[in-house]
Amino acid sequence: MEEKPSQYGSYGYRFSDPMLQNLAQIWSLGWDEQTTTLYDWDGKNRLDTGKFIFQYTISGKGCIDIEGELHELTPGQGFIVNIPGNYRYYLPEDSDRWEFIYLTLYGDVVKKYWEDIQKDIGHIIHFQPDSDPVLYLLSLLNMASNRQISNAHQASGYAYQFTMMLYTYCSNLEKRLSEWPEAIVEASMYAMNHYSEEIGPDEMAASSGMSRYHFTRQFKEYTNQTPIQYLTDIRIKKAKELLVNTKYSSEDIALLIGYKNANYFNKVFKKVTGTSPGKYRTTLLLQK
Repeated sequence: MEEKPSQYGSYGYRFSDPMLQNLAQIWSLGWDEQTTTLYDWDGKNRLDTGKFIFQYTISGKGCIDIEGELHELTPGQGFIVNIPGNYRYYLPEDSDRWEFIYLTLYGDVVKKYWEDIQKDIGHIIHFQPDSDPVLYLLSLLNMASNRQISNAHQASGYAYQFTMMLYTYCSNLEKRLSEWPEAIVEASMYAMNHYSEEIGPDEMAASSGMSRYHFTRQFKEYTNQTPIQYLTDIRIKKAKELLVNTKYSSEDIALLIGYKNANYFNKVFKKVTGTSPGKYRTTLLLQK
């Protein structure tokens, strides 16, 4: 089994500020993989009532039965449910694994928007891997794994921000492009999870299960980018974060985002942004 991202795991928070609990707050979040049918949650029998779950499939397959209607949860499919509720989600017998990320929230603001989304869109929602809600949850998982979610006000702000991103995404759902096939979702998530390694289009194609030629055509059709353009965008976005928020050198950043040396990183960064990493850092810091 391939190595999991550093944020793989489960994180729980029990903040006690009553005002923020009524507004929006984080209960738990995680990146999980289940491989046995013992994984089985019934929404009618859960004890942690008054919570609202978002769960997004990374790879493999799960199932959810909502009010008697069965839905398969394959890569790119997410669901939102309330606790309690008339649903059951589980690893089905015909699936050997289900990998997913999840976020459980609570609060009156969350309740209102969850119910609005369920009324207008339903419980099952397709998300492209680079959609704002998915990327934001991945960033929260990274912060959680580094113990950077440390107080009630901070966590409440994250819960509120995610809720607004989710609602905005769902409000614009009809305007979006066609849903990405599972293989393209798999390759996209592979790039997001392994950009810090020396990977390229060959590895992305292998993760999709398609030949390099067929994969490249399909990927460009659905994302409007070549695989290497998509991977480069991920790396440069991460580089920008590191340039502004850390004191790492260009050599350090190059290694952290999957490039062999600073010279190559500098060349790619300037091609994409029109400026060097050093000038980008200086300009942004002066604006702060």
